[in-house]
Amino acid sequence: MQSDKQKLIHHISRLEGQLQSIKKELASTEPDCKKAALTLKAASRSFSTLRMTFVSCFLEHKYLSKKQDSDTTYRALIQVINA
Repeated sequence: MQSDKQKLIHHISRLEGQLQSIKKELASTEPDCKKAALTLKAASRSFSTLRMTFVSCFLEHKYLSKKQDSDTTYRALIQVINA
């Protein structure tokens, strides 16, 4: 679980960096809206991935034992979450 937590924390840090970049760009005297929009798109995808990873990790560590990892229902649930 510690490794998973570290990965989530690093992912959040990267997302914060993307958001800070957008904020800085928009605060500049002549913002590059295209650059900000592309960074925002990347941040949106990053947030979506973070959400899916978090939910998967939470379910795996809080509700499902390692033995159930091979359970087809568990795998199907994770696929639905990640879809």
